[in-house]
Amino acid sequence: MLRAGKLMISPGESNSDMRYASQVATPDDILWFSAGAICGLVASKLEFDRVREECRRGVAVFTEEEFGGPGYVDIVKNIAERYHLEGFSVPKDFPLGLADKLRSTGLIIEPAEEGFFPEREFKQDFEVEKITSTLRAAEAGCRRAFDVLREADIDSQKRLVWNGNVLTSEILRSEIDCTMLKLGCLATGTICAGGAQGAQPHNAGSGALYADKPIVMDIFPRSSITGYWGDLTRTVVKGRASDVVKKAFDAVFEARELAKSMLKIGACPAEIHSSAAQAMEKRGFYTGVTDSGNFGFFHGLGHGVGLDIHENPRLSLRNSAPLKGGEVVTIEPGLYYPEWGGIRLEDMAYISDDVKILTEIETFLEL
Repeated sequence: MLRAGKLMISPGESNSDMRYASQVATPDDILWFSAGAICGLVASKLEFDRVREECRRGVAVFTEEEFGGPGYVDIVKNIAERYHLEGFSVPKDFPLGLADKLRSTGLIIEPAEEGFFPEREFKQDFEVEKITSTLRAAEAGCRRAFDVLREADIDSQKRLVWNGNVLTSEILRSEIDCTMLKLGCLATGTICAGGAQGAQPHNAGSGALYADKPIVMDIFPRSSITGYWGDLTRTVVKGRASDVVKKAFDAVFEARELAKSMLKIGACPAEIHSSAAQAMEKRGFYTGVTDSGNFGFFHGLGHGVGLDIHENPRLSLRNSAPLKGGEVVTIEPGLYYPEWGGIRLEDMAYISDDVKILTEIETFLEL
């Protein structure tokens, strides 16, 4: 049988698998390996002292020179020799050029068939705390948006006006993002999409915001300290919502609450998704496609969140694997119609013996 270890070479700051394995956020590459029960990090002199102080308990830290560095080919070859390894399993995004160089030395380098750390799907208590902390920053950003919208006036063209200027998606987004930055969290694409722009789920929003039109605010920061993400969506109207918007909001709200009530260990994600979709259809909101594009509820109900904003499990029709407990997921049904815009409402939940809804911010339509 092939005696193989596991190998990663990447920055801890931008690679979630490296962050998970090492608990270190480095801007430059570090090397992580496992050989049986042994896990190690190989760091440059620049990073060695910090990596040694911050790394995950039980991980040995080595200098590059201890394995004949600084070149990675020599380092990996010497690790293999020291621990009697014939090769390594590597992530699917491992650099191809480096893999070829390592193979030329006689090492077997094979990409992992699935995720490198499938156990990341199931969060430990300290991870849930970190996700929740980031979610609180998202909620603070959302409350700042509520305040700005409440303070806004309405001009003769039905545009929102704040601090003497037309309130735009860009201005509202900057208020949200700056609030989160002060709390140590980095915004990565906050959505403030008003009116018809909200009918495109990932339209970030641009230009003037208007009274009586829905504004979809999807806020998903990452903690600059821990690396864990939070995710939150609220849809509000400054002024009076139209009848169809009110009815769509009520349908999405009902679908979200129904889906949350179905969360438990052993629940089937596909069935939860179907139930949420059916609840909205019963209220007259159907899903389909026209020459203008998709309409209705045409994305997954939710997804896992952790060191990546989108992780396993997926709450969608494509996933029939029962929830096992330990997952942190979003529940975010939505309805989208090009004629008037979109409604999306998103909460986060932790799946355990007693399912915990992590989101605390209120849900309402008009302000």
